[in-house]
Amino acid sequence: MIQFFQSLRDTKTLLCFLQTFYFFILLLLTASSHADVYHIRNGDTLLIAVIGQPEFTHSVKVRDDGRISYFGGDFDVSEKTTEQVNTIIKDFLKTEKLVNNPVIMVSVISEENKIYVGGAVNTPGRYSISPESDVDLFRAISLAGGMTENADRQQVHLIRHKSVAKSDNNAVNLIFESYDLSKVTENLEIRVNSNDLVYVHLLSEIEVQGEVKIPGKLFIKGKSNVPDILTRAGGFTKEANVNALVHVTRDGTLTEFTVSEEFWNKTDSSPDISLNDGDVLFVPNRFKIEPIYVTGYVRTPGAQSIEGPVSVQKAIAIAGGLDDAADRKTFHIHRKDGKTEVHKFQVGSDTILIYPGDILEIHKKYQVNWVLISTLTATAIGFTSFLINVLGE
Repeated sequence: MIQFFQSLRDTKTLLCFLQTFYFFILLLLTASSHADVYHIRNGDTLLIAVIGQPEFTHSVKVRDDGRISYFGGDFDVSEKTTEQVNTIIKDFLKTEKLVNNPVIMVSVISEENKIYVGGAVNTPGRYSISPESDVDLFRAISLAGGMTENADRQQVHLIRHKSVAKSDNNAVNLIFESYDLSKVTENLEIRVNSNDLVYVHLLSEIEVQGEVKIPGKLFIKGKSNVPDILTRAGGFTKEANVNALVHVTRDGTLTEFTVSEEFWNKTDSSPDISLNDGDVLFVPNRFKIEPIYVTGYVRTPGAQSIEGPVSVQKAIAIAGGLDDAADRKTFHIHRKDGKTEVHKFQVGSDTILIYPGDILEIHKKYQVNWVLISTLTATAIGFTSFLINVLGE
């Protein structure tokens, strides 16, 4: 160690080394990680694809002011990710009542040899291909990690983007192709070219919880009624309370209703309730009221009795609300089956449900240890001064 410092005869070199070491420690204490994602730049060309609505699919140029024009709307997209632009366009189409529940994929059109794969695949994104290679539809999907369990194999879209005259920035020439891969066992003779977009449609996802024989997630096409969902969930257990079923919509609305124990016999008295994507059907126990557990930084932590699923906001309210030291960014849910989920608080959205037996854990918000940072700063400055004096003698 003494030989090392003796070799640092140049004081400026020593100072540079110490400053680098100090700032490295400071970054470890205060820095946060950032995802390596592409941020849109001025001059980029975006392909806004609305699945099933070709008239709303366009390529647009990002102007020098960082904005794009799309169907009468003007949006700032500079430095945003494609996922953020996706949300902006989706909200615009819904607000203007142009498309109901649009399925959108925004991608950056590159001059490089890349294809875009999105939807119900494990790692959506853009992938480089060789112009000489023969990439078919199955190969393109495999590049994105294959299909997820909620993939609709009967609806795989291939959107081909054709070059247009550069003088017309708003012109777009798109060819829409749709394929059913549910019965295909061999590779299709369908080549995927540069800048093509592959989109695997998602099945609707419904969750059935409580006193059914096969609780869990179900994947359906479109929407389904209560008897069909209960049949796929294996029917009721012996402890099911058929007089107090709870239907929770994706926006958090709860409806209680009654069905017959012979629900498969559809009669005029059967409830006319359809379950859509993101909905939950909960069947309570007829003999007991089970608790949820709210722990951590709430005012009255502990067990809280409920009769069915409740939203995170209501669970926190039952526990007296958040403590002043509570982390208002993220929280944990420890499910009854042993799984742990990490979620973010979202303003104006409370669709995550807490079921009987679950544990909602609220953590303490992160606080920078300024005392430690000040101590390290003083130590580094003092140590630097000491070495300068020693080497200067």
